Amino acid sequence: MGVISISIPDSLLRRVDEIAESLGFTGRSEFFREAVRRMLDQLESMKGEMHRIFVITILSDHSVYPGSDRRILEVIHEYQPVVRAFYHQLLGDGLCINVAILETQWPLLSKILRDLRGIKGVVDVQVSGLASRG
Repeated sequence: MGVISISIPDSLLRRVDEIAESLGFTGRSEFFREAVRRMLDQLESMKGEMHRIFVITILSDHSVYPGSDRRILEVIHEYQPVVRAFYHQLLGDGLCINVAILETQWPLLSKILRDLRGIKGVVDVQVSGLASRG
């Protein structure tokens, strides 16, 4: 079995410990293995669809990088043919949430996700698939 080392904020680690204990995991490693399995299963199921509607949520922090939202918008415009809707909301304290709804195939979606995750100031990127298209 391979061993990896990750760094996560103390506040997140406390949450992991609380949830892992409450769900009966024997330790952090077991918890993270299960989390990775679930994420891989979710992403693999998305890959199998030819066309699908995807919702991407992007959390950005202006205090880390003031140009993050401009760059997010540039990426969204780059993929405009598959974008069905885009929403931007200020949350306060420098945080913004962006929601993009796309109709596309997995290879292009994975490129879009890579581009968004590479933007300085992006705190989190989440994706979920909504419905298959015939």
